[in-house]
Parts: sequence; structure tokens; C-alpha cells
Amino acid sequence: MRTLSLSGRFLLSAIVALLALGAVSQPEARIFLIGDSTMADKPLAGNPEVGWGQMFPIFFSPGVTIENHARNGRSTKSFIDQGLWAAVLQRLQPGDHVFIQFGHNDSKKDDSLRYAEPHTTYKQNLIRFVREARAKGAVPVLLTPVNRRNFKDGVFVDKHGDYPAVVREVAREEKTELIDMHAKSMKVFEAAGEEGSKKYFLMSVPKGVYRALPDGKADNTHFTKFGAIEMAKLAAEGLRETSLALASFLRDPAEVKLNGLRKVVGLDNYFNAETRVEGAKTVGFHYVWHDTTNSGFAVLGSLFDRTGAECDTLQKAPTLDDLKNFSVYIIVDPDTPAESPAPHYMDEASAEAIAAWVKAGGVLALFHNDKVNTEFKHFNILAGKFGMRFNEDQHHPVEGKKFDMGKSDVFPAHPIFAGVSKIYMKEVSSISVTPPAEPLLAENGVVLMATARVGKGMVFAVGDPWLYNEYIDSRRLPASFENLKAAGNLVGWLLDQAAEIRR
Repeated sequence: MRTLSLSGRFLLSAIVALLALGAVSQPEARIFLIGDSTMADKPLAGNPEVGWGQMFPIFFSPGVTIENHARNGRSTKSFIDQGLWAAVLQRLQPGDHVFIQFGHNDSKKDDSLRYAEPHTTYKQNLIRFVREARAKGAVPVLLTPVNRRNFKDGVFVDKHGDYPAVVREVAREEKTELIDMHAKSMKVFEAAGEEGSKKYFLMSVPKGVYRALPDGKADNTHFTKFGAIEMAKLAAEGLRETSLALASFLRDPAEVKLNGLRKVVGLDNYFNAETRVEGAKTVGFHYVWHDTTNSGFAVLGSLFDRTGAECDTLQKAPTLDDLKNFSVYIIVDPDTPAESPAPHYMDEASAEAIAAWVKAGGVLALFHNDKVNTEFKHFNILAGKFGMRFNEDQHHPVEGKKFDMGKSDVFPAHPIFAGVSKIYMKEVSSISVTPPAEPLLAENGVVLMATARVGKGMVFAVGDPWLYNEYIDSRRLPASFENLKAAGNLVGWLLDQAAEIRR
């Protein structure tokens, strides 16, 4: 399958922000985020660090897209000097909003590439952002920098100096709406106290848990998932306090469902372990979290991410000890020799470990493929543990752009299909089921999706990779297909079945 590249991770933010619409359509409002690492999107897999801008979309109702252009280590100076502001400015249209939060890196006097003196360069740069955004017809919103965690003798000590005051000053002089993240976050951290405030920051990350930080980290600046959600909540609260019409798009806090908190979604990268050469590097791709091209699962990962769940990857044959770290485990499209020179086939030991984990309460999702593109004999060792067998056939063949050849539009009453009128699945293998497995979606007696309750756990199976980037939204599909809505429903349903994990 040929793949088309995306133009940047911010497009994933925009796509996922339209989840509740079930398709990517013309947004009613657009928000551009510019700032530093405390706001920026971070890699999903095995990484406890999260920027608050990454979590901001969960507080908005349908019709809003959010493009997060914040980048690690940037100051107002380097954001301009490196052309990042010019790139944002080029995209701005009348009615867009630009949320501007800098200060952490502007204060670094020993770094000439980033340092911006608060009352001169920093102030001038903020004014430039405000005025140039307005010149494009956009609405600037200034945010003071969020606080670092800093206590002395049990008393919170501010480390931002004059920078927050300068932001407030620019807001007054330029008559710009202000969200005072500095004051709001200080209040939260002071209330939590020296020990209680650790949970917001990477100070609370233990050793030996996350591949990105195997030794843990003593970090009082960057946020955990919990901390990022709480800071995003403060930003939403601050928006409500402004006079901006944009505030009308905020969701009722009671409607924000974070059923993924303290849950971990593991994605197999052992049975599916394809690689390709990009420049001088060999990289993994095809149904993995970090793949933002059409073949990847980056959008699906973002959906899990915004429930509060953590995403991880397992790059070895699973053992019961490995699987105990996951609430949900997903296996997609096991390799064939044509895809990988030495494919890792499912075996009895791996299947037994997975089955034991499911019986103990694990939630397993199997996304297979059609007879041309995947391995069946060995993978059915695992499927058979749950009364399922993937068949070497092919349904929903699609010719070119005749997308309706791949449609399903008659659904059972099930949470996955709530509010969904039509989905797209291309070249699907059918599933034979015996108890405890049951059909979930069938067409003319052919089972395309199945479930099984096994012990305390649950298995979901579908004969198609289905929810990879290319077919999860309307980038290629007509807007009438609602794969994105169904994907969000599936994510929520899987997590509702899943147990919390103690990290």
C-alpha cells in the first residue's frame, strides 16, 4: 500500500479535536498554540512527559480544531528566529485564535539564542505576536507562564521573576485577553504543598517504569499526564473568565470523561515489526503509535491519550509479567516474510500468556487483515483461545475510489456504533466464532467483528487494521464515513472494560 505523508503532528491535534463530529469538516473555530515545552505535544509511547496543550482539546466541544505549534526549549526569541512564528502566521485566517505562552526559556541568561530580557526583548516579542496576529484578522490571547515546582522550608517560591508581570502589562497595554496561568498554577501548587505537588511533575516518575525515562527524573518543570490535564483545565477555566465568544465552545466540565486515567494501552511491535529506511535511518512503521503517515496509528494513539490513558509499546514476545503492565493490549496485522525478513510468529507460549492475562481481567484487541497482507496459521493459535478463527478470505473489496464498496451501515445496538451511521472497512477477513466468542458485526451471515468474555477479561476482534491514519478521518474518505467517531467509541468502550494499573 502506498502511503501519503502528513504535514505535521499538529494535524493530528486538529483531527482529534473534531472527534465528536465523527468526520473532519470545516471547523467553526481554530486555536493555534505557541509556546515552550510545558505546552508542547510529546511522544506518546513509553513517555510520562505531557504538555498541557496536548490535553487542551479534551475541554472543547465539537467544531474546534487545535493546532499545537509549541516546541520544546523555545523562547519568544528562538520561536521567531527559527521561523516557527512565520509558519504559524502564514496559516492564520480571520477569526482564528492564537494562545501565546512563553517565559521559561526567555529567562536563560547564559543562552544567547534564547535569552530575552523581560522589559525589552521579551516584551517587544509579545507585542509583535499580538499585533501580527491581529493584522491577519486573528485574535491573540496572552498566557503567563505556568509555575515551576519550587519550595523552600515548605513555602512556595516563584522562580519566574518579572516575566509574568510583563505579560500582564502587555495585555493591558494592547487590550488583549489574558489567562493568568502563573497565578492559577501557583494557587494549585501552594494548596497541594511541597509533597503533594510532586504528582503534577516528573518528580513523581519512578525508576524502571518508562522506557523514555528508565532512571526516573527529578524534574520540577515538566508535567505528568495528571499535571498536564490539570494545567489544561486551568487554561479552560481562564478562557471562561474572558469575554471571548470562543468560551462558548468549552465543554461542561461534567461532560469531560477521563476514563483512561491510570490505565495503560500497550501496542504490539513484535508480531508486527515492519521497518523502512528514512534517510540514513531504519525506522519502525505500519500500525505503530509514532507513525504519523497514512499507515500509522498516531491518530488512534491521540484518542487514547486524550482519555488520560498512557500509551506504550511491547517490542518482545509477551509474558504474563509484561502484560500485567497493560490495561489494554492491541495486536495488529502480524508480519509475513514479504513484510519482514524474519517474522515473529505467534506461538503457544505467547498465546497462553495472553490468554492467562485476559482471564485475569485484561482487555485484548485483535486487528487482523485480509489473506493477501497478513499471517493466519500462527495467529489463529491465539484467536482460538477465545473461540475465534480468522479466515483466509476477503470481504469489502474496493476498486479505486469506489469507497462505498467498503461500507458498513447496519449496526447492532452497541457502544462502538453509538451515533455512527456508516463506517469504512476495506478487504476484511471474516471471523468464525464458537463460544465464548460472539458475533458483534455481521453482514449476510459473515462475521466481521467479534467479542468474547473470558474470565474477568474481554477480547475484541476485527478482520481489518481498520483504524490506521489513512482511514480514520476524511483525509481520503468522503465525510459521510464516520470511522473517527467509531474509533472514539471503541477507545471509550475498551477503556471502560479495562482495569487501572499502579505505576
